[in-house]
Amino acid sequence: MRKAGDRELGHFLIGNRVKAIYLESEEPLYRHNCFIESLPQELYPEKAGSLLRRMPVHSEAERTLPALRRLNAVQRIQNIVVPLPEYLEIEQKFSRMIRNGYLARNPLSAEWIRQIQAGFPDLDWNRGSSYPYTPTIRSTAAGFSIIGASGVGKSTLIESILSLLPQVIIHREYNGSPFDQQQLVWLKLDCPYDGSARGLCSSFFHAIDRLLGTRYAEKYANHRRTANDLMPIIAIIAANVGLGVLVIDEIQRLRGAQKDNSNLLLNFFVQLTNTIGVPVVLMGTYKALGLFTKEFSLARRTTGQGDVLMHNFAEDQIWDYFIERVWRYQWTAVPTPLEQSLKKVIYEESQGILDIATKLYMLAQWEVIGSKDKTERITPALIRVLARENLTAVAPILRALRVGDLEALKDISDIGLPGNLLQDHLRKAQGRVQLQGTLNTLRNQVAKAEADEEGLGESPEAQLAALIVQAGYAPEIAVRSAQSACRRFAAETDLRFAGSEAFRLAAEETALEKANVEETASPQEKKKRLKVVSLSGDLREIVAKAAKETSPYDALKAAGVIKSAEEFLVAGAP
Repeated sequence: MRKAGDRELGHFLIGNRVKAIYLESEEPLYRHNCFIESLPQELYPEKAGSLLRRMPVHSEAERTLPALRRLNAVQRIQNIVVPLPEYLEIEQKFSRMIRNGYLARNPLSAEWIRQIQAGFPDLDWNRGSSYPYTPTIRSTAAGFSIIGASGVGKSTLIESILSLLPQVIIHREYNGSPFDQQQLVWLKLDCPYDGSARGLCSSFFHAIDRLLGTRYAEKYANHRRTANDLMPIIAIIAANVGLGVLVIDEIQRLRGAQKDNSNLLLNFFVQLTNTIGVPVVLMGTYKALGLFTKEFSLARRTTGQGDVLMHNFAEDQIWDYFIERVWRYQWTAVPTPLEQSLKKVIYEESQGILDIATKLYMLAQWEVIGSKDKTERITPALIRVLARENLTAVAPILRALRVGDLEALKDISDIGLPGNLLQDHLRKAQGRVQLQGTLNTLRNQVAKAEADEEGLGESPEAQLAALIVQAGYAPEIAVRSAQSACRRFAAETDLRFAGSEAFRLAAEETALEKANVEETASPQEKKKRLKVVSLSGDLREIVAKAAKETSPYDALKAAGVIKSAEEFLVAGAP
């Protein structure tokens, strides 16, 4: 993660602190070196790719979520890291670079002798003198530079690689010998905005203090000391804390500083590597290429690590692999397949810059989710419109990339997409969806109120059926009776006629069902039944006595059992 300090402190990356666990190295030259053997084992490319991969959770079932939930889910795309072949090569460079930097910096004298003996078994130790003799092993430390356009993934990649290593390793004992030290494996700083050498020195002291609990800033970072005074102190501290690699990001900012100031820093980085053995990795945009003069390049040691130019990706199988992985993260109501036309337009508008491509994809989803188009489909035309409206800030870079003009890229200022671009679009989409939801709610409320005012909230059939159910009849019988009665009295304006008929039909059907149940009962069931004692007013007795003379409804009504339908209609009428 990044830790923000004051303007002088700037930004630096904070990693993990661990207690030392020593593993014997497979490489003989690395054995007996506590700085190297406390590092995690070197990774095979397959394992490195697995550890670098960052694929957030996603499910097809999320397409059915409310629009607001889906709009928020689109932000997960920013956390995607798709390991690409170039990334794995750079991880290998870092692994070799840090170990080679520690090779000639063994902090324990006795172990240093054992390390030399393990790495050079045929070395002649007999100088023929009474003085002790220890052969000198030349440091092979070497850093490299990573240059590329803004948005190609430099910082994300390097921070992911650094996270594979602990930042601080706490030593207490090595091979039975006391060894009390905090080893700083890596330190990543951002170059100050003004390219100030003194500002970078101050950032170094503050970062070391924050990570190791020291007080170097209080002691050295006062205004009386110049950058020339501070740089030798930094070199000593870097050696004392066992710094494995120093990474300086945004190095192109040095071009905005005075020439003497930028040369001072660059020469210091060279000396830090060549004399102390601390590798330095410089990262920046194409504009930084103007800093690397012929003299600077010759001054740096070359041991095969090689500088890295992270160009925009070509429209090839690697690009296809990346965009296909990212396209899975889609939250539209209906899936939009990744057709060739979409691949092509995304490449044309982003020129293979991963950051721009992923942000265009996010903007497209925010544009269609919750829109009037219920399919929420992403189209090539939509991508072009979004690019035209939102990529004006990076248009100079995209134009230079389209024609392959590297010289133009060197002169383009350090520009990128506005930092608030994504949040502004997300808020706009959220506001649109919330407004639409509010309008729909208001429309429904108005429609219901108007229907209630006109007495159209429920049909006559529904009103009668509800009254019949309230009177104790079965819902199925109530519905059938209400429908039949309303069909019969459709021409009547007074609901009371239909109500009376509906209650009569319900009573008859209920009585008929009971009679049918009695008739279809088996002899055994009839025997098992207890004799029913007839009570005064028993409904069955009333219906049975009047069966031959009148209908069940009229019999029950005459006995005062059935109330008049008008009572219910008056009470329940709207």
